[in-house]
Amino acid sequence: MNKNLLFMYILVFTTSALFSQETPWKFVKETNGIKVYFRSIENSHLNEVRIQTTFTCNLSDIVEALKDAKAYTQWVYRAAHSYTIKEFSDFEMEYYNKIDFPFPLDDRDIVIHSIIQQNPQTKVVTSISYAKPLVLPENKNMVRIKNFNSKWTFTPKKNIIYGEYIFSSDPGGNITAWLVNLSLDEGPIKTIRGFKKQLLLDKYRNANSLNIVN
Repeated sequence: MNKNLLFMYILVFTTSALFSQETPWKFVKETNGIKVYFRSIENSHLNEVRIQTTFTCNLSDIVEALKDAKAYTQWVYRAAHSYTIKEFSDFEMEYYNKIDFPFPLDDRDIVIHSIIQQNPQTKVVTSISYAKPLVLPENKNMVRIKNFNSKWTFTPKKNIIYGEYIFSSDPGGNITAWLVNLSLDEGPIKTIRGFKKQLLLDKYRNANSLNIVN
């Protein structure tokens, strides 16, 4: 395991693992086979979110779509502009995402460091991401998101892939916590629905550039 990946596991998940025993997940709703759960974050007014759903595709399709940062505008909720900043390897990259917030709120942007890996024994694919706010200068017309951590887990079983997405994010700026938490079940559901449609594209279904074991 490289140093960046080890650092991310410690940064993103050690605290959550310790806190999860005290704060159970609360089921919020299910829409079109997409389940949404919330739990409170220690010393924060914001919630952590867990999304669970299933996919009927290959693991390689999912990985190809996750690597295609410039296409995030086609399925990520309110993503207005996305591109890859730097590729450290086929499995590791930094990318930029501008997010269109509704008027009168200022738009947001974020730089994310992401690593994808596959367990060769179980075939489980994980994608771990976290914010790297200092990689690019801030734009005075936007609010830079400085706190974001997420983990995708894709577990293949027979002809179905079970997907779980856990994330926490603070959009920053003058947005009240209740408004942020109110929107947390809308954005993820629209993103997952868009992701499933995106996975139907031939450019993902006919590619496996990372030799993912399906």
